[in-house]
Amino acid sequence: MSVYLAKRKDGSLKSPYWQFDVVIKINGESRRVHGSTCETTKKKAIEWERAEKTRLKSEKPLDHMTLNDACFRYEEEVGRHLASADDLAKCFEHCCRLIGGSRKLVNITTEDIATVVRRRSTETVGTKQPRLITGASVNRQIVEPMRRLLRRAHLVWKVSCDPTSIAWQQLKMREPKGRVRELSSQECDAFWPALRADYHPLVWFLGNRGFRVRAAIAMKRADVDLDRATATIWMKGEGMRKMPLSPDQCKVIRAEMKKAAMPIVWTYEVQRGEHKGMRKPITYSGLRRIIRKALSEAGIANFRIHDLRHDFATKLLRHSRNLALVKTALGHGDISSTVRYAHVLDEEVAHGMQNMGSTIPEWSRNPVSRARKTKK
Repeated sequence: MSVYLAKRKDGSLKSPYWQFDVVIKINGESRRVHGSTCETTKKKAIEWERAEKTRLKSEKPLDHMTLNDACFRYEEEVGRHLASADDLAKCFEHCCRLIGGSRKLVNITTEDIATVVRRRSTETVGTKQPRLITGASVNRQIVEPMRRLLRRAHLVWKVSCDPTSIAWQQLKMREPKGRVRELSSQECDAFWPALRADYHPLVWFLGNRGFRVRAAIAMKRADVDLDRATATIWMKGEGMRKMPLSPDQCKVIRAEMKKAAMPIVWTYEVQRGEHKGMRKPITYSGLRRIIRKALSEAGIANFRIHDLRHDFATKLLRHSRNLALVKTALGHGDISSTVRYAHVLDEEVAHGMQNMGSTIPEWSRNPVSRARKTKK
């Protein structure tokens, strides 16, 4: 019998629970499994052992994969090829910290992720002025990474987890509607003098091409073909994609690449210290800090680094009046993402109606006198 009560040398029981010790064949290989059944009666222990044998025989080779192992493998296979690799690593850190890195993927449920979403939403960011994590951040740090991770584990690694059984849409926190922000001419006049000169080329490029900030910062010399006026850049949801550049953008990129012999296109000049005067690659955190400082000095409020993309899209739509063109320029997979900028066309419609030059009927100019004549 493969279930038994473990006893000491003096005959006393080591545990009140029945133990099991079986050898089964999985994929042609013998595997010994033993442990406690957590049952105090022999009948229930035998039933438990039969169910465990069935489960083990149906188990796939990677069903033992933990969340830590899965995150590491995902980063190796997918994450390191993304411009947002650092962000993805931090997201996985939050997931492992809140769910438990030793938790098996096959045991993760909707309730587990819902608990993590609730816990993360109560945490704060910032040291000087702590503030709660936004719903959008929770969705991007917890829900979306876990959905992609479990989906890859199920489809590619053949782990016996079922991502379709998790209610992903119900787990997402409510997000504010997509905002659209552009710099006015007065704000531009105040912003550019306040911005550090060595950051001007990159910020100008972001505002005139509309690439996502991290993707633009990660641009390498090898990604740019100035003869054909194209740049191969990471686009969200599509991976690496070749995008067109204007002659002015090519001119700025060429000038930047001459400033430093580095594989990265965008660099800045060190202002102090032993490396003063040297060029180093611009980082996302450094760029965000410089832009925030310039916005503060210029007295510009409610403007974020990603709003440079919104600024580009709004101005391009106002100039071209073509939503499909803006969709292509931004690299949107669905035009529904581009429709947020349609308010620019509303301005054009109102302007057009004002210039229609339609004749106003005589009776509408004095409706009171017309009503009196009708009454008589």
